[in-house]
Amino acid sequence: MKRGRPKRNFDQIPGRFPEGTIDRIDAVRVDDETRTAFLQAAVEAEILRRSRRIRSAKALDTPDER
Repeated sequence: MKRGRPKRNFDQIPGRFPEGTIDRIDAVRVDDETRTAFLQAAVEAEILRRSRRIRSAKALDTPDER
């Protein structure tokens, strides 16, 4: 069995999804997008969305200093 060099600079997270999730992911992937690429893009988008929400909430909690 031939093994290549292990990839570097990657964290791995095993995950479980409800039944049917993989089929739903496959149905919306574009072009030659891999499942990994789809999941990476989805996670990045969610991190960005939550970061914006947290910043907005903090801005609302901060009193104006005028």
